[in-house]
Amino acid sequence: GAPFHIKSNLIAPGFVKTALVEKQIPEQAKALGISEEEVVKRVMLGHTLDGQFTTVEEVAETCLFLANFEGLALTGQSIPVTHGWHM
Repeated sequence: GAPFHIKSNLIAPGFVKTALVEKQIPEQAKALGISEEEVVKRVMLGHTLDGQFTTVEEVAETCLFLANFEGLALTGQSIPVTHGWHM
């Protein structure tokens, strides 16, 4: 798409509390032999800076930011929206 000035970026969200994630919490607790609270605190959110799930709104805000960025400088980027998971 570059000849047509089409940008391509990747948004890589952290754990978003969806129905799938809600289903995984008790499954992980059972598999790991820990409480559901520990799964959330240690396994899913343990590497975040604030211990928070990424929200759908935060992912949408990132999409809007990229869509509104007029220049071509932001293309081919991977943007983690993870509350600091990768820091």
